[in-house]
Amino acid sequence: MGYRQTVALALLVTWCVGGCRPSRESISAGEVGCNPDQILISNESSSTGWGQKSETWTVQCDGHTYACTQLDTTSAMMVTSGQTATIVPVNNSNVSCHEQASGTATAQRTATPPTPSAPPPALPTVPAPTAGAGFALGADPEGTREACEAAGQTWAASGKGHATCSGPALELGFPADVAIKFCSRKACIITAHHRPESDWTSTFAELKGKLTEKYGPPQESAAVVPAGCRTESDFVDCLNNRGVRLHFSWSWPTGERVILSIGKAEPESDAAIRIDYTRPVRKVAANASAL
Repeated sequence: MGYRQTVALALLVTWCVGGCRPSRESISAGEVGCNPDQILISNESSSTGWGQKSETWTVQCDGHTYACTQLDTTSAMMVTSGQTATIVPVNNSNVSCHEQASGTATAQRTATPPTPSAPPPALPTVPAPTAGAGFALGADPEGTREACEAAGQTWAASGKGHATCSGPALELGFPADVAIKFCSRKACIITAHHRPESDWTSTFAELKGKLTEKYGPPQESAAVVPAGCRTESDFVDCLNNRGVRLHFSWSWPTGERVILSIGKAEPESDAAIRIDYTRPVRKVAANASAL
């Protein structure tokens, strides 16, 4: 299926969830074992939350009464083709009906039998990163400053374990400023901030693709893309209003992490695409044999 067909299908599925949904009787029939024309629906109610809608109703059929629930959830999916990325909504619906107790008999039916959860993505098989944007993880402030200035960039330190460099120590292929956090005088978090002039979604998709090519599938991911944020112009506005956040991360057993995210880290900060390289700093070198 081509890219345009994929996007069109995703949008069609989304539209039909709201406009082509079957009747309550039809939805309930498969759960309670009665034909739709034998079912009486009552006590309908609904509630809506962030990305979710819950509906409940009562079914009476063949002398039995059932309490039914339908949970609709909306998430975001990024569809990419080459350098182009489009964020489309993905809807999921879950229905379950439980027979209300009558005397000593209680029956219970569910929409589908439980399925085993998918295993988590495997840990990266490549070595953990030792540097980010040309700066060494674990380096002291003096060595980090030398790397910044040797690349022709400007260094600034806050005196509170934080410093910034006006650019990377090694060419990234895109403009970025770099923030470094020091833990016990060792660089423990290196963050490259990139603010595209346009094409935020395609830039983000390209960076995610390159990181996945290098480290494998991310172990963690999160996507928050509200309904009014799915065109490029609306997407950027939502970034500035903290309405959009996308997050992918890669982790190693030794504690290192690479995190790709888009949005605002803090209310007062600017929206940006960020790549964080982190390494834990161990403050105690305990002798295991003596413990």
